[in-house]
Amino acid sequence: MKRRHAVLRCATAIALGGCAAGVALAQTAPMPAESDSRWSLSTEALFASLKASPTPVPIVTDNYLDAPGVNVLLGGGTVDTNVNAGLRVTATYRLDNRMGVELGGFYLPSRTTSSSVSSTGQPGSIDLLLPFYDVTTQQENVTELSYWPDYRGSARATFSNSLGGGEVNVTWSLPPQDGWRLDLLGGFRFLQLRESYTITTSSPYNPPNPADIWNTTDAFAARNRFYGLQVGARAAFERGPWVGSLAAKVAFGTMQQRVSVNGFLVTNDYTNYGATQIFPGGYFAFPSNSGNHTQSVFATVPEITLNVGYRLTPEATVFVGYSFMSASNVVRPGEQINRNIDPTQTVSYGNDSPVQSVGAAQPAFSLATTDFWARTLTVGFAYRF
Repeated sequence: MKRRHAVLRCATAIALGGCAAGVALAQTAPMPAESDSRWSLSTEALFASLKASPTPVPIVTDNYLDAPGVNVLLGGGTVDTNVNAGLRVTATYRLDNRMGVELGGFYLPSRTTSSSVSSTGQPGSIDLLLPFYDVTTQQENVTELSYWPDYRGSARATFSNSLGGGEVNVTWSLPPQDGWRLDLLGGFRFLQLRESYTITTSSPYNPPNPADIWNTTDAFAARNRFYGLQVGARAAFERGPWVGSLAAKVAFGTMQQRVSVNGFLVTNDYTNYGATQIFPGGYFAFPSNSGNHTQSVFATVPEITLNVGYRLTPEATVFVGYSFMSASNVVRPGEQINRNIDPTQTVSYGNDSPVQSVGAAQPAFSLATTDFWARTLTVGFAYRF
């Protein structure tokens, strides 16, 4: 039966080593205070650049992580899906020359990117190693994803994200002067950021060994939902057919965080290479840290937006814009990986089934929070009636 080698060094071994920025739902070309139009509807194409998601844990190396000259082949950095394209729709209704209501929403659909590494496990190929800190020995260790000439190996890290939200605001316009108008606004804001980071590996035997299956999955998914009240102001300018606006606002509320962790091994090594079995625990997602983990914390979402437009007719306007938004206290999936591992907890590290855990319940889980930002370019069309 194939056994995965968790290669361990003792103390005498050699030391080695709508984007969200586009959530400004009321940033259409400003309406003149003298206009009789009460309704305005706009649609915008969004091109968003989102802050890269941290993936600090190295997934695959060619040596122990603390070895001189070690190369990180997968993981250990950041990942993003830029540029994310989406759509925003905004509707406004002016109650009178001073007061109005604005309602809208946006969505950036799910976008995915991945990177991978593989080795044939043939003479001359490198061994792919997954590094971890072994809590049973209190030192760096590795497990082999490929090991020539016995088995080949591959690993893939896949990241996906999506962003959406909406807001409703009541506006109050101060009397216009010389083509300028100042709107004060207040309302409610919702924002949702969903991301996932999944690590999959495969380590089948090379001939003439029996054909087998040895596949692992470690899945980390993060969801952030913000609910808050916001205040802000918008300065609007009009000169002939040209219009523009500059808005600044900030929302205060609750960030509801949820991280889901799941890991498993699919193999037929324990059935004489017949039917496959599924064992709990991959290489980073163990029974000790798997499941849904939630908490709610205070967060802020500030945003600034600039738009410039041109009126094709008194009713129709085309415009372009730029937005920058940030959000505090979000959870991102790559930062939830704990590389402090008790390898005796799962079959994935080459243990016989059933496993006999001898170490601490590691990896443990602890929610790690950070900030998030989005920058968005928009192209839009507004019509009032």
